[in-house]
Amino acid sequence: MPRVTILPAEAVCEASPGDTLLDAGHKAGVEMEAGCFNCSCGTCVVEVVTGANHLEPPSDEELDVLDAWSRDPDRFRLACAARVATGDVSIRQLD
Repeated sequence: MPRVTILPAEAVCEASPGDTLLDAGHKAGVEMEAGCFNCSCGTCVVEVVTGANHLEPPSDEELDVLDAWSRDPDRFRLACAARVATGDVSIRQLD
């Protein structure tokens, strides 16, 4: 089962394929900032430190929000939208 590490808390959880990064944070007991929960506000942006290739590709909606916030989708994802596919992922919450 894939593992998600959430920095800087250094919390780790097992995530089921299809779980969002926000779901993983909840499973790990980490309070993660989120606003709309539907990929429209950008509040939940996180930096993907390792394992970006283990996430499902971003949707057009997610890409639009990341673009609006000038965030590179190869390095940043929206925790409410980015879904774990396979393998381990490490993310960093932004201030």
